Amino acid sequence: MTGVGVLGSGFMGRTWSEVAANHVAQANLVGVAGGRRAPALAADYGCPLHDSYESLLADPAVEVVVLTTPPAGHELQAVAAARAGKHILIEKPMAQNAAECTRMNDAAEAAGVQLAVVSQHRFRDAPVFAKRLLDDGVIGRVTMVRAIGPEMGFWDTSKTQDQWKLDPAQQTTYASWGAHACDLVRWFIGDEPDLAFALFEQYGATDPPLRSAMATYHFKGGAMAQLWMSYDIPAPGLGSGLQFQLVGTEGMIDCDAYGAVRLGKGEGFSVVFEQAAFDPLDPVSGPRLAAYAAELTDLIGAARDGRPPLVSGAEGLATTAMLEAAELSARTRQAVPLP
Repeated sequence: MTGVGVLGSGFMGRTWSEVAANHVAQANLVGVAGGRRAPALAADYGCPLHDSYESLLADPAVEVVVLTTPPAGHELQAVAAARAGKHILIEKPMAQNAAECTRMNDAAEAAGVQLAVVSQHRFRDAPVFAKRLLDDGVIGRVTMVRAIGPEMGFWDTSKTQDQWKLDPAQQTTYASWGAHACDLVRWFIGDEPDLAFALFEQYGATDPPLRSAMATYHFKGGAMAQLWMSYDIPAPGLGSGLQFQLVGTEGMIDCDAYGAVRLGKGEGFSVVFEQAAFDPLDPVSGPRLAAYAAELTDLIGAARDGRPPLVSGAEGLATTAMLEAAELSARTRQAVPLP
């Protein structure tokens, strides 16, 4: 059994506590720390409550630390965890910029520990099925991708009590959604971007700010991707908050990360897979947690086998660089090259 400690007691702190305690056979929740809800969280799962992050890291029972805190604190927390010899799983976005990510990766490498970044959609059934079709060459080479996140208003942070997500100094609106979209676009295309151009605007409500974004990325191999995020969509809406249209040289795939995968070949589209429905705001929903459990299982296996996890710190760095480039482009209204 691998001992898992969770830092942060908000919505995702409870999510990862539930995963470690009840959904991964190789894991055991051995401690929580941080946040006003930590005492209740520790009591609910019958695990030790630590009064500080330092105490959590000093506990020899903790082998893996899950960071569910705001991104502004990730660098210091990840570096401390690496120096304490703990493997690390970091909620997205990995950090606030690429330089922070680089220092986190360097610390993990120097300490000989594995660092993974949460990207649960890479482990969710619908995107996994779509990726399998791509890898099998069913639609040929991917040339164009559109990712959309059309929401009818920002989510109810009073329900999750994660009001810090309304503060752009902690996490911008684009980074919150784009950390998922950019990561999956890179994964689907199988290439890295070399240019970004983005526009952010505000329509209607102002909290959080800049709730609508259109970003275009060009990839080294020639593919193009357009990412459209908005929390200003009126009723009746445009479907779920994470949808992908993947265009290839020999066909197309329409993938709803929360719904169906449709394959377009020849005369029309056909449903080839259907994601089991779940409530994305239910922290203990089994169907929702399956993807999180798969990612924690992968990290535990990576730590055991001495291999990088599937969504490594290098992957998190590449995604953060995409976010940072789009943010800079939106501020300057200029195209921004990526290294």
